[in-house]
Amino acid sequence: MYLSGLQLINFRNFESACFIFNEGPNTIIGENDSGKSNAITGLRFLLDDSFLYNTKRLKESDFSYALNNWKGHWIIISATFSNITSTEKESDICASLIVDDEENIASMSSLISTDNRDHGVVTLFIRPQRGIRKKLFDASGDEEIFNEIRNSIRLVDYEFCFTSKSKADFCNDNMYKSIVGDIDSFEATNPEDDDTSILGHRITVADVQNHISLVYIDALRDVLREMHIPRNPIRRIIETIEAGIDPAHITTVKDKIKDLNDAITNIGEIGVIGQGLNKKLLDILGVVYSPEISLSSELSDEINSLSKFIAMKPKNEDDLDLLGLGHLNMIYLALKIVEFETCRSRELLNIMVIEEPEAHIHAHIQKTLFNNLSVTNNYTQVLMTTHSVHLAEASEISRMNILKTLNQTSIAMQPIRQLDQYGKDNLNKKSLSLTNCIERYLDAKRNVLLFSKGVLLVEGDAEEILIPNMAKAAYGISLDEIGVGLVNVGSTAFEYVASLFDQLRIQRYCAILSDLDKQAVDPSSTYYKSNAEKKGQERKEKLNRLYSSNLWVDMFYADHTFEIEFVNCGDNFKYVSAAIKKIYTQKAVITSHQEEINNENSRNEEMLMLSEKEGKGWLATIVSGELNYNIRIPEYIVYALAFASQETMSLQIYAKMLNYTLALYDDEKAKHYLDLLRNSRDNVSLSEAINEILEDTYLEEDVVFEFIKFCEQFQQRIGLGDDDE
Repeated sequence: MYLSGLQLINFRNFESACFIFNEGPNTIIGENDSGKSNAITGLRFLLDDSFLYNTKRLKESDFSYALNNWKGHWIIISATFSNITSTEKESDICASLIVDDEENIASMSSLISTDNRDHGVVTLFIRPQRGIRKKLFDASGDEEIFNEIRNSIRLVDYEFCFTSKSKADFCNDNMYKSIVGDIDSFEATNPEDDDTSILGHRITVADVQNHISLVYIDALRDVLREMHIPRNPIRRIIETIEAGIDPAHITTVKDKIKDLNDAITNIGEIGVIGQGLNKKLLDILGVVYSPEISLSSELSDEINSLSKFIAMKPKNEDDLDLLGLGHLNMIYLALKIVEFETCRSRELLNIMVIEEPEAHIHAHIQKTLFNNLSVTNNYTQVLMTTHSVHLAEASEISRMNILKTLNQTSIAMQPIRQLDQYGKDNLNKKSLSLTNCIERYLDAKRNVLLFSKGVLLVEGDAEEILIPNMAKAAYGISLDEIGVGLVNVGSTAFEYVASLFDQLRIQRYCAILSDLDKQAVDPSSTYYKSNAEKKGQERKEKLNRLYSSNLWVDMFYADHTFEIEFVNCGDNFKYVSAAIKKIYTQKAVITSHQEEINNENSRNEEMLMLSEKEGKGWLATIVSGELNYNIRIPEYIVYALAFASQETMSLQIYAKMLNYTLALYDDEKAKHYLDLLRNSRDNVSLSEAINEILEDTYLEEDVVFEFIKFCEQFQQRIGLGDDDE
């Protein structure tokens, strides 16, 4: 299960807001004071057992700033959970949350991001107590009496009512009035008519918090302080695993501690202090009343007590204090996830809420951090607030909530809401997910020129969109993970950007990918360009003249055009054939075009026609959605990737790629090599394992094997004794 929705009604700067979340990492994006923290606080009201908030702490400022008079109004905070599994339903508390009325589930369709019918709801109503509500109802219609009662309401007259199975779109103004009344028009509902099918059934929220846990990580946290408090994550993890420690290890530790205590006690100077103390006692109390005292070391041998002495120490550093704030923040996030996964007991879901993770973390690392948070186990969900454009670029629009503020009131917007339907109705994209296409396009548009550890410069949209998707499908890693940024120059004028990379300026490896534009169709073809090849050769000569002596820049050329190289590499034409079914709707037309692309004699002509008709960028977007692990990457692109990533390649990245590709083979040798990688405990054993795999002809035709071999032409990282960066 996962948190799929959050409604905030009359809460702080939210008059009526609905947030939609998906599995994996989610972001709430907004400028300062847009309500990011308030949204998280609302969620903490419901689920954070360490965040105690009740009537005694309720403030007038907790009510919506849009209310002219807060008295009599309700604050409603409601969380929806989706994809509840059959195993999770066996939990009594989970079963008590599930909405089981089909009609009411349908009414919630605008609040959830999935069609799955298994949804649960927890709601908090902060409302006037029943007696006050009854007085308001009895006075309804009588402005004077109603206002007299209303104006007498105090914060202590409010109650916190938690329910499950509430089934309403509280953001709907008519629904709100049917529950609360039209308070500003002197009308209130009768509390005796409360409909539990809408409001839900009262629950003890502590029971929910025992099974759905939430941890809040503040943007301004003091990591070093939190690592030294008694209940720090390391201490909790040790307490959890204590029972599983081999008794023989515990006995060994206790024996060593006893020896240490004896050694300390037997230090001569300590004995002298004891003798001096006894002498002083004799002088004061005399022989009869003076006890005999000795000094001895009493270090505890209890594992739990020893855990407070276990601390993290960075390699090549003496103390954690020597690390910068950025590293400390990343270590803390990783440790909290490990704590979640190690200490999980009754929890059905752990929600980690991180405020502004960009604090003290480099822009390029922010993206990798965000993307890799999605690899946590399926019972850990991450929500982040941010105003970082870098995290916003890395966030998928399907997992994004954008806040907009006007006159101190904020609304939550989801870019994907009814986006696919809009594409079908207005853009004639009947068989395409507009969300997925825009997702891929936005993922390619990244301003990484100055922050990447290596750069690819490309001519146009097709390369910008397809190359990152090809790398991910072929190697199981993103360009961000290997520190490579891709920049679409939008023309063949590479020299302006490439000149930034030089020994005197930016010392980053920059790979230029360009087309030589040799014509791949007959001169009689509409798509034959008579001067293109000449221009391609002139461009090559120009770039070679400018950068042949520049160690940081190199050029990699396609003999023809990127589209022609792509479609003729391996069986890549099959991806274009699959895309044709998304471009055309008539079966006969689809069949005709597929025959053309499948035939190597007509393939080039068909590919150029599709590129012109659909537009290179849009065709690349559609084809990207069809890619899988069988993709073949043209050699000049593989070589360029190897050049650009030579400062970031490591044994660990090699291992990740090999794990990805070996998992696709269903045989004993692949399983053996996977075990070999998994059991490697240090760089030496990992290097030996990788060498053994690469020396075997087993993977000789594999794309990952090819890429690693190209990488090794630029540097020898696999050699024994090399350290990972």
